[in-house]
Amino acid sequence: MHQQTYFQCDWTGLPMRQTNCYMPSWNEAGKLLKHGSYTCWEAVIAHAVEMQTDELGKIRDHVNNLVGCTVKSAPHWSKLAWYARDECDLIETPRDFLDACCKNEGPVMAVRMMTDGNVHEVICSQDDIQSKFTEFLTRPFNLQGPTHEPQSFQTVRKKGTKDRDLTVFYWPFKNGLTFNQTASNIFKMQIYGDVLLVQQTKEPCFLPRERYINYFATTFQEQFGKAKRKDSTPTFTPDEYGIAKAQMASELQQVEALASSYASEPGELAKASVLPPPSGKELAELLVAQGQMPPKKKHRVMPHAPSVAVEVGA
Repeated sequence: MHQQTYFQCDWTGLPMRQTNCYMPSWNEAGKLLKHGSYTCWEAVIAHAVEMQTDELGKIRDHVNNLVGCTVKSAPHWSKLAWYARDECDLIETPRDFLDACCKNEGPVMAVRMMTDGNVHEVICSQDDIQSKFTEFLTRPFNLQGPTHEPQSFQTVRKKGTKDRDLTVFYWPFKNGLTFNQTASNIFKMQIYGDVLLVQQTKEPCFLPRERYINYFATTFQEQFGKAKRKDSTPTFTPDEYGIAKAQMASELQQVEALASSYASEPGELAKASVLPPPSGKELAELLVAQGQMPPKKKHRVMPHAPSVAVEVGA
C-alpha cells in the first residue's frame, strides 16, 4: 500500500510495519518454528489460550524466557472497538490496547546504590515506575516541584545479554547532594546522590514500550564487582629458595663449561678465516682419500686458423 509493506496482527488485526512477535511451535525434531505476526507478546499468549493448543505451557515458557518475566494474556479481541458491536468498556485505540497489556505487569526488583557505597535491593511498584522512581532517590533541595524529574541513561558498561538494557536513574547536575563515588567510578561520570539500577527489555512491539524486569544485587556484583583474587600459598620458603637458586647456578656453570670444551680459541679461528683457497691438487688428493677418482683434466684444443692462399705476382 502506497509503496509500503505492512503486516497484520493475527490477534488485533492492526497493521504493523514489522512482523514484531510470533507464535512459536516445534516440529518433531524439536526445531523452533515461527508463525504469524503479533503486536506484542501478550497478544501471542492470548491467541495461544484461545486456540487451546497442547503446546500452551511450552509457549508460555518460551515467551517468559525471552522477555524475562511472566507475560499475561492481552485483552480479548472482542473488546476491541473495531471488532465489537454494541458493547460497553471497549478499547478504542491501539495505544489503549497496549496500555491495557501493560497494566498486567507486576512489581519489579531494582538495585539502589547509596552515596556511602552501600548496595541493596528495593521493590518497585508500577506507580514507582510511572514516577521514575522518585520515592527511592533523595530529591535535591534545588530541584523541588513536579517539573523536575530524575534523568536516566542506558549503560554499555555491563556484561549481560544483548536483549536487555540496564537503565540508570539519578538526579542530574551538581545538585547539592553527596558525591556518589562508587557510581561515578562505574559509569565514568560525576553523579551526586543515590542511583537506581533497573533492567529493561528490548522486546519487539508495534508501539514504543518500556518494560522493566527484575534486577538483583547478585547480578550487579557479577557485572560490576571486582573479581576476588585467589589466595596463593608460596611453594618455597626463603631458605629453600636460596638453596634452589644456588643449585641452579651450579648446574648452569657445568653446562657452560661443557659447551666451552668443544670451542676453539679466537686466534685459531682468525687464522682459519685467512687461509688461501685449496689448489686443484689438494682437492684431487682429498677425493682420492675419500675413495673417489678425480675427474680427468680436459686438454684445451686450440682452434686452427684457416689457410689463406696468397698469389704472388710475377
